[in-house]
Amino acid sequence: MTKPLSPAQIEQYRTDGYVELPDFLTTTEVDLLREEIGRLAAEDSPGRVLERDGKLVRALHGCHQTNGLCKRLTELPRMVGLSEQVLGGKVYVHQFKINFKAAFGGDVWQWHQDYIFWRKEDGMRAPHVLNIMLFVDEVTEFNGPLMVIPGSHMAGMIDVGPKVAGDEGWKASFSADLKYSLDQDTIAGLVQNRGIVAPKGPAGTALLFHPNLAHASVPNLSPLDRTVLIVTYNRVDNVPVPEGERRPDFLVSRDATPLTPLSEDVLMAPEMLS
Repeated sequence: MTKPLSPAQIEQYRTDGYVELPDFLTTTEVDLLREEIGRLAAEDSPGRVLERDGKLVRALHGCHQTNGLCKRLTELPRMVGLSEQVLGGKVYVHQFKINFKAAFGGDVWQWHQDYIFWRKEDGMRAPHVLNIMLFVDEVTEFNGPLMVIPGSHMAGMIDVGPKVAGDEGWKASFSADLKYSLDQDTIAGLVQNRGIVAPKGPAGTALLFHPNLAHASVPNLSPLDRTVLIVTYNRVDNVPVPEGERRPDFLVSRDATPLTPLSEDVLMAPEMLS
């Protein structure tokens, strides 16, 4: 049965912009996801982004559209239920991505907010969006944990201009040189008032965070991989209306059909284990 956020957790999300949920996935569920992600990373797919060395995988996008296990993950009652509770309405998957930070080679993610990308690139009208990050590997202080500035979402979308994207196209939004990164003075001011934290925990932990929460991560110099999976749920009355050419469907879903939760044990269904 789906366990909703407690009043204290809701208050933490509203105040700090994030809340961490330990033991969100079982060990068996994590093992299934890790094995499937390893297989997906080895495939040359349109939504795959490599690190600057052109070899290590940095990110995968839209796997829920082509992979049964990933699709069923997005439809788990605990995922859909928490999204509906936080956002106050029916939801669909706006974006699905797997971020890798490989041992000894995973590169930096510069300070940024997520919503500005969806606002400027996709025409999303309001930040009625929730990110649910799932730790596929243990996240420690050594392998490039996500750093967040608590309460920075209260500043709203911090408007910055785009960097020159060159020939990268949509990949400029996911490279080590992010298209809409926050400048040093902005980050210094936010940190002076609010500090920095780095949520950590074992595989199976979930981190819910606001789309305007300022966050970043450093390179992974450790021998420990750090893979996280992020499902971004959008409220169905907040479907983006792009002004220009749409970004690829694997990056920004065009199917805004409200999700109907499946059973909590759907990841363990026989067809998923065959």
